Amino acid sequence: MHKINIYDSQPAVPVRINPARLKNILKYILKKECQPPGIFNFIFVDNRQIRRLNRAYLGMRNVTDVIAFPLADNRDSVRGEVVVSVEEAARQSRKLGIPLNREIALYCIHGLLHLIGYDDLSKSRRIKMERKQAEYLKMANP
Repeated sequence: MHKINIYDSQPAVPVRINPARLKNILKYILKKECQPPGIFNFIFVDNRQIRRLNRAYLGMRNVTDVIAFPLADNRDSVRGEVVVSVEEAARQSRKLGIPLNREIALYCIHGLLHLIGYDDLSKSRRIKMERKQAEYLKMANP
């Protein structure tokens, strides 16, 4: 069975996302993608926190929207953490004129897809990943 945990550790932006609905969407993705049982943590942070993580783990000095950290990768258990900048999601949602909850769901889906093996390092892989994101994001329409 898949276990999804959602933690909001940022004080910057009020998050009004339905955690049960988001968990169901993420579990659906894991099932549809035939992933073995595992624990997945989704952590909402502010820009300061994600910048610090981006620098410490990826050597980048900038703010980013989402970082996925695989914690284990074997046939018995797939575990990982997805860190989402809610401040960045709020900025982007204002820019695009879309609901904040939709942008947060997109970042969670994007991070989860990275944890289960998708990447966006080449144009063809990015297109494939974006198609999957769009497919799953339809379910998350707030």
